[in-house]
Amino acid sequence: MEVREIGQLDSRILLHVQTAVMAADESGRVGVYNPAAARLLGVPVGEVVGRGLDELTDGEPALAALAGVLREARSTGAAHARRQVTVVTPLGERTLGYTSSLLGGDGGTAVFFTDLTDTLAEERRAAEARRFAEVGRIASAMAHELKSPLATVELYANLLRRALSSEPSHVEQIDVIKDQTRVCLDRLGAIMHSINPDAARAVGMSLTEVVPVVRDVVAVLRSRNEGASITLRVGAGAAKAAIAQNDLRSVVTNLVVNALHAMGGAGPVSVAVRGEPDSVTVTVSDRGPGLPEGDVFEAFYTTKASGTGLGLWLVRRVVEDAGGSITAGDRRGGGAVFTVTLPVARHERIRGARVLLVEDDPALRAAAVQALEGCGARVTAAASGKEVEGSDEEWGVAVLDYHLPDTDGLQIATRLAPGTPVLLVSGDPAAGVALAEVRDRRAWYLPKPFEADTYLDLVSLLVGAE
Repeated sequence: MEVREIGQLDSRILLHVQTAVMAADESGRVGVYNPAAARLLGVPVGEVVGRGLDELTDGEPALAALAGVLREARSTGAAHARRQVTVVTPLGERTLGYTSSLLGGDGGTAVFFTDLTDTLAEERRAAEARRFAEVGRIASAMAHELKSPLATVELYANLLRRALSSEPSHVEQIDVIKDQTRVCLDRLGAIMHSINPDAARAVGMSLTEVVPVVRDVVAVLRSRNEGASITLRVGAGAAKAAIAQNDLRSVVTNLVVNALHAMGGAGPVSVAVRGEPDSVTVTVSDRGPGLPEGDVFEAFYTTKASGTGLGLWLVRRVVEDAGGSITAGDRRGGGAVFTVTLPVARHERIRGARVLLVEDDPALRAAAVQALEGCGARVTAAASGKEVEGSDEEWGVAVLDYHLPDTDGLQIATRLAPGTPVLLVSGDPAAGVALAEVRDRRAWYLPKPFEADTYLDLVSLLVGAE
């Protein structure tokens, strides 16, 4: 093979390899920038080849970062292997792994890079799973050993309360015992939930009116923390979100207690509930030292000597399971602000949505069609999986009976377009267990029987799910 042919072969290889390559000659002008690099950085080949590195450092942030790597290699004469850089691309924030090289003695430099974002995320998930497997074994043993004696304490507290019902001072003290016992049981439940939060979905989705729960949490924490300043502002009506009452209580309690700790237990802590057309926002802010460095929502992240680092991780998991989001930031003027946003049920959202309904019970199917069409949905109803087999239509939401004559609802769900929200309906708890194993936040389980409003509320939330 001649030198010219080898050069052509090199060019063909660069065109088709998945590794991104960018190289500059001794004058700092880019001579190589392959299609893989263009796809990853979002800048076409024609806008890069032939330009100087100095020009590129003022351009697109991702391209500028790689041009900076080449400039550093040229100026220092040193190559680097297996390094990482975080850049912003059209795909969002990505972590790139790169190796820079010196091309012989003529002053040329090259950088080879690839997108490590998904790989690193998978490694983090695997490491987290390993840690939680060990924590799970410990927590399960703890829960088993502690729940029985706590239940005994609660039982005797109830008996004492009955026996001493005529003595108010004793009743008040017994209520404190009952309250604290319940706190311990709830915290044990939260720990178990943190190990397997998907298991909670097996019992079916719950709808909770947000404002009363937040009011109750603030009232309880005020009574437990005498002298602490906890203010509450409410600007939302009867907004309902797809979150269990105890889960919402745990989320708000965790955030307010953390804020109190940041202020030495005295506050002031501000809690605000604000309603929007499609969501409700709960904000908890303090005037403490602000957020520490690092991701406060990461599992096992803690700044407390006695902390487990699971509290905020659990809060985020619960909120995201409800289709919501949580953010943390520094408060203007000092302190920290945590904002929880939960989508709320609105039947108006169903109007115009394309709904696939598969239900083998004719009476229930007719009632469901009437309810959905009454909200303006465009419903395609079927009695079996065969009736929708081979359909490539896209649906705003699929409402599927679990037990069907020829298949089950989950099998139908796997044949729908990726990302299609699913409401699995069944009187068999096995449906919830099966759905929990799917681990898809856009797939919910509703046990039969159910109220029409609950049915429509969940459909409306899934129609708006991202």
